[in-house]
Amino acid sequence: MRSGIWSLRRKLFVALLVMMTFLPLVVYLYSREQGRQEAAQRLTAHVERSVSRALEIKSQLEPVIEKSAPDSAEVRKAMQDLVGSDGTLAYLQLADSATRVVNSTSGAPKREKVPLEVVPPAAPEVVRALQGTGEASRPEYVMGVRLSKTERGHLLVGMSTRVLDEQLRQFQEPWRWSSVQITVICVAILAVFSAYIVLLHERTRGLAAQLHEESRLVYVGTLAASIAHEVRNPLSSMKMNVQMIERKLAELADPAQADYFRGKVERIKGEIERLEDSVNHFLAFSRPAPLEARPSRLADVVDSVLELLQPQCQAKGVQLVRRHARDLPPVALDPRQFVQAIQNLVLNALQALGRGGTITVSTEATPGGVAVSVADNGPGIPKEVQQHIFEVFFTTREGGTGLGLNIVSRIVEEHHGKLSVESEPGKGATFRIELPRAAPPPDPDERA
Repeated sequence: MRSGIWSLRRKLFVALLVMMTFLPLVVYLYSREQGRQEAAQRLTAHVERSVSRALEIKSQLEPVIEKSAPDSAEVRKAMQDLVGSDGTLAYLQLADSATRVVNSTSGAPKREKVPLEVVPPAAPEVVRALQGTGEASRPEYVMGVRLSKTERGHLLVGMSTRVLDEQLRQFQEPWRWSSVQITVICVAILAVFSAYIVLLHERTRGLAAQLHEESRLVYVGTLAASIAHEVRNPLSSMKMNVQMIERKLAELADPAQADYFRGKVERIKGEIERLEDSVNHFLAFSRPAPLEARPSRLADVVDSVLELLQPQCQAKGVQLVRRHARDLPPVALDPRQFVQAIQNLVLNALQALGRGGTITVSTEATPGGVAVSVADNGPGIPKEVQQHIFEVFFTTREGGTGLGLNIVSRIVEEHHGKLSVESEPGKGATFRIELPRAAPPPDPDERA
């Protein structure tokens, strides 16, 4: 499945790479074609404006020629003024009936005769003029003109490409710039996508390694849970036999010998209880039971735990204090699981105290429900350790499993509660569980 997904990603990457490679070329060809079409339209319009302007100049120039001689200064000045007022024309030349040049404006080529075969240029000729340099590259054409009432001459019109060249350059510049922009954007997108593919590849490898490790841990956890379950039964049997031995020790005639064996039995009993707690923690962690919450009184649940742990506290000289607020609202609890959470917190405090000290368990109402706190006056928890104490397998106690507080955190989370800790070195620690108020039962009238 993963190989198929990776193959699909690789094909998508290749397709995107090809698309990114050809997209700038497509944009360039499209922009060039658009430029050609726009240039053709502008060239045609330019030639039409030039011819139209030349006809106007012809009609304005003929009266001046008839009034003055064709080679006079007045005619040259009139021709120069007419050319200078229009950007489509570059120069004018006036020729007689024998095609001899008799008058010219500035910028006109120096020659003796004008070519009669010259007609208004087509678009390719104007393009060559735009691409060429020098006077000879300018397109030109010849029109008939009246020199007098009886004589006909020729007017050679030279077209100006300067304005047209500037227009085409301004038109083509955005297209060239757009091609560059699109190319840069495509390269950037390709780079980002390549980095994303590399990231996905690395993440896939990491997820595969994590999945393999999790599968191994699940197998090990299942095996260990089976072993723990098998160990719990012999521990219960050993505990029952130790209790029987304790009762028999009272029948020994020698008190000193009885005390000696009683100490050994107490040590064995303590080790059995420690192993039993470890097995219970591990089983609770590996096979959590489904939550079966129902409205309960928090004080009753807490008291049931404290009654069970009172003998252990007395054996270590620890005073167990309970403080319950009155009229606490009911909360939705799974008593079986929540008993385990309170028991783990009290045992954690008992282990932190060693011998002597005080453990205070209190309940109180909160704006959203109720809270229970387990406080001790032991050595406290360092700041750098507090952020790790709820992590699985984290422990600072030699021989600890690192599962007790993690199980408490899971149980509180399943009850939609909040677990917090406050502690200062040398001033003890306080674990606080806040639980939401139980939803009121449905009204029988509304249900009906």
